[in-house]
Amino acid sequence: MSDTIVGALQEYLDQCPLLEGRRLNVDYITRRPLTYMISPSPVDSLVKQYYGGSAIRQYVFVLASCNLYGEDVLTNISNSGFFEKLEEWMRRQTKLRQLPQLPGTRTAQKLEAVSTGYLYNSTATEAHYQIQCRLTYHQKGD
Repeated sequence: MSDTIVGALQEYLDQCPLLEGRRLNVDYITRRPLTYMISPSPVDSLVKQYYGGSAIRQYVFVLASCNLYGEDVLTNISNSGFFEKLEEWMRRQTKLRQLPQLPGTRTAQKLEAVSTGYLYNSTATEAHYQIQCRLTYHQKGD
């Protein structure tokens, strides 16, 4: 088990059946199609502070991909469809309480998409898509 949240997320998402056989990097994406990356987003992690030091916190991140791209409509539908399926997978995992094992005194509560997947940039043959996601977790006080 990783000793960081981003490491725990990388390990967890690497097991997602939608990413089977694909490389999932942290803060790095190649120009090779069908590679993926998770990268933290700059947001305040505190959602709610409790008396005694416990808190509800969030870890917001982007999951990005490099895909084949071009005039073929079916390829581009497949690219966007991946993110629809990913949203549904995260919703199902949360409902089933099958969430990442976080380090320390943190317990994952919810994994969700907070945006739809969208085309971020493209060339004539490849495109980067991304979706913003949030992991909500409880952290015990000191």
